Amino acid sequence: MYDYPVIIHEDENPGVAVTAPDLPEFNSAGDDVADALRESVDGIETALSIYVDQRRVIPPASKPEPGQHVVRLPAVTVAKIVLWNEMMARGMRKAELCRRLGLAQTQGDRLVDFLHTSKMEAIENALAALGKRLVVTAESYTRYEVFYMLNGEWKSFVLLYNDDIEPWSTLLAGLKLGVPKDLESPSPEQVCRAHGISEAFGIAT
Repeated sequence: MYDYPVIIHEDENPGVAVTAPDLPEFNSAGDDVADALRESVDGIETALSIYVDQRRVIPPASKPEPGQHVVRLPAVTVAKIVLWNEMMARGMRKAELCRRLGLAQTQGDRLVDFLHTSKMEAIENALAALGKRLVVTAESYTRYEVFYMLNGEWKSFVLLYNDDIEPWSTLLAGLKLGVPKDLESPSPEQVCRAHGISEAFGIAT
């Protein structure tokens, strides 16, 4: 629910930038895609703090497009999102939460401070006071590498995904390929071939 899909922006300048359609306040950057994705966790947590400062509900993540990178937040961060959104649903302020929990204001503030580390137990106690509980599930994610031949040269990129992937669709989304004007309702493979990609396959590694 809070695994946010992100868009990778690359141009002729060094480094890459990252944005998230669901969180307009978020932006991050890195030396390469892997570095930018690592930095994205801190960037998203900073963006979430803006929602708290402005007393706004934090939006859920939308479904990622095939091949799109997804930033998966730490469990504690997700728990804080759930707590904050429940407070918003009740019109509750942090001072009232502190009174219910018998906490000093500074301790209560930290429970919804995305720039401060909190113990999961403390957040669970706060949710319990609001009639909520956390349910933790484990999912398997596979490392996929998609290989493709562009103008006679083999290239590849890596992504983590928990569903089956189709190489042509993954390339279309991952490389942000535009649809040529002379193709009407083309398949992902047709679009990729129009951009000079002659072969494509993906493997789990």
